[in-house]
Amino acid sequence: YHVLLIITDGDITDRQETIKAIVKASKEPMSIIIVGVGDEDFADMEYLDSDKHALVDENGEASVRDVVQFVPFLDCKGDLTRLTFTVLHELPFQLLEYKCSRAEKPGCWKPEDPYVLPEGNWAKAKHR
Repeated sequence: YHVLLIITDGDITDRQETIKAIVKASKEPMSIIIVGVGDEDFADMEYLDSDKHALVDENGEASVRDVVQFVPFLDCKGDLTRLTFTVLHELPFQLLEYKCSRAEKPGCWKPEDPYVLPEGNWAKAKHR
């Protein structure tokens, strides 16, 4: 599993190409963490952090899972604990969702542990 960390002081310049890349990445074992520094308008970055909707590229292909976590640095400025928590908050859920989508039990799980997502949704339970 890979984590791509992007630290940026501006918004994206090619929204459709970025969405296309994220849709493709949603099928891969990876997460993308974006930290926005400065007081720019990060509206497009917020959109890429698709917690409430699937990203859909210009060809109509939708992301299969949320892989982006966007954090505006100024929201956490001066509080390193909050910054760390906010940046890493979605990562365990994204990893678990990827593993469950492939019916792969994480190595640390015992044979009797169920495949269950943190929200309580069962995923691939028959493959325990």
